[in-house]
Amino acid sequence: MGVLAAYEHALSLTRDMLTFARNGDWDNLVKFESDRSRVIDDLRTHDPSPARDGTASRKRDIVAQILKMDEEIQLLSQDWMHELRDILNSVSTEQRLSRTYGS
Repeated sequence: MGVLAAYEHALSLTRDMLTFARNGDWDNLVKFESDRSRVIDDLRTHDPSPARDGTASRKRDIVAQILKMDEEIQLLSQDWMHELRDILNSVSTEQRLSRTYGS
């Protein structure tokens, strides 16, 4: 895969991640985030100076789009994280009560 194609692939994965976040599909969000991380790690290796070629403008545009979508994903996932924290706290409370008062 060429460098610009890798940027486009990262953008596509991010779009999918945003859709998953909007739909509350956290399992797929995590899977795609892992896939995107690998693409971005490859880019760091294969495109260490992204501003030095004729595609720099397109790369900047793609990165800006990814960052904007990441902001929305983060906002959407914060609600999920709060809900998960509440569930974990509830389980912890139940375990403490069970240990204290027996089963």
